[in-house]
Amino acid sequence: MELTDYLLPVQNAVLDDIPESTARTLVNVADIYLQKFPDIHQADLVIVGVEEYRNGSLVSIASAADAIRKQFYTLAQPKYPVKLADIGNIKAGDTVNDSLFALNAVISHLLALKKCVIILGGTQDMAYAQYTAYEGINRSMNVFCCDSTIVLKQNDLVPESNNYLLKLIAHQPNYLFNITHAGSQQYFIEQESIDTFEKMNFDLYRLGGLRNAVQETEPLLRNSDMMVFSANCIKASDAPGSVAGNPNGILAEEACQITRYAGMSNELTSIGFYDFAPEKDADHRTAKLLSQSMWYFIDGYYQRKNDYPAPESDDYTKYLVTAQHGNYDIVFYKNKFTDRWWMEIPYPNEKSKHSGKYMVPCSYTDYELALKDEIPDRWLKAYHKLM
Repeated sequence: MELTDYLLPVQNAVLDDIPESTARTLVNVADIYLQKFPDIHQADLVIVGVEEYRNGSLVSIASAADAIRKQFYTLAQPKYPVKLADIGNIKAGDTVNDSLFALNAVISHLLALKKCVIILGGTQDMAYAQYTAYEGINRSMNVFCCDSTIVLKQNDLVPESNNYLLKLIAHQPNYLFNITHAGSQQYFIEQESIDTFEKMNFDLYRLGGLRNAVQETEPLLRNSDMMVFSANCIKASDAPGSVAGNPNGILAEEACQITRYAGMSNELTSIGFYDFAPEKDADHRTAKLLSQSMWYFIDGYYQRKNDYPAPESDDYTKYLVTAQHGNYDIVFYKNKFTDRWWMEIPYPNEKSKHSGKYMVPCSYTDYELALKDEIPDRWLKAYHKLM
């Protein structure tokens, strides 16, 4: 397939306003599609923009990718050598479905080449193309979403851009294992959607819990295959260009911390930055924040640990905790060098389609709960999903 059939090059005007740069400024580090298409085989990470906006309410969403690029390419390269290609923007098709098809095709091709994909622009419904790009490539999928709301119903009153989670869940063939939703604000979510989400044993972390322990997102992201990052999850004072403009939300530094954890995930191979409307971003604050979040994602990517517990490895300390008055033994593993934790989940019954043990990333907090004779929620939800 020819990727250029779906793509437009980055316009020279996007980079014209970049101030004086050095060899280590990202504009001179990345291989950018201006006239010549980049050699993506030499890249570790690939940026692709999306100009689709028709399921949203603001036309300027179409220029979101380029607005982020203008800020991103002024930044300095992280201390690690970065192999980054920017392949331009997906052409807006005759219909939204045409744009979804094109994005799906491009991401599928990049994933097949073992590239990590960074998607810029569009409304969050583009995440459906991001997800379906994994069809036939990946095992059971773990999806991490950072957003202010959850919509799990479909009717004429629900904007098309808001129902991507329902599409992910309903998609056939079904290869979805888990959704982790972080940063939700309960007053935006109908109880029916919350109940449905929790009945499916998906993980829900409300804004207050997230902000009180943002470091707990690291184990949640460690097994994730893709991330959906909506600008709507950020407090409007830090991101005035978000589509929703919420007065509450995560702070700028928390956004960067979460996306750095995403970059560090050994399994995560795509991240989408959605719901940014440049026309609302008078001082470019949101574009700067999203570009810095991208920077932290890339920085995290080059610090991946590859420390998944391996049989007979001497790199781990094994802890056995007996919980619930002796009814359960919970096995924990701690890497001696990275201090990262895992829990071992037994498959519930012999009739399960799975076999062996399932390893769930966790934190020291989960170990402390087990010591108090409490079974961590992470353990219980994973156990029920394996039934």
